[in-house]
Amino acid sequence: MSYGEESVRIAVYGTLRKGKPLHWYLKEAKFLGEDWIKGYQLYFEFLPYAVKGEGKLKVEVYEVDKETFERINEIETGAGYKLVEVSTKFGKAFLWEWSGKPKGKRIKSGDFNDVR
Repeated sequence: MSYGEESVRIAVYGTLRKGKPLHWYLKEAKFLGEDWIKGYQLYFEFLPYAVKGEGKLKVEVYEVDKETFERINEIETGAGYKLVEVSTKFGKAFLWEWSGKPKGKRIKSGDFNDVR
């Protein structure tokens, strides 16, 4: 999958998910469904941070237009996340992984909705 296509699949696990503060960016997106991505650990300290590790990460998968993808990518990479490609049951998708060391408390379930 390349990001030069007209539509792009993204997998979101934190503030872009339904009911979260940045979900409004996805108001025009096509929701494909939820999935679990193996090989990630979720941490939380003001923001969610997914890093490679043992565990799984709950994601929502969306199909977005190129403009929406570029807007979100600019925000996420500007905040220190890196763009990676992952496999989902809906096909390949892009996900923003934390590029530094884990921050905050580990959320063992891998689901951002379990942050308290």
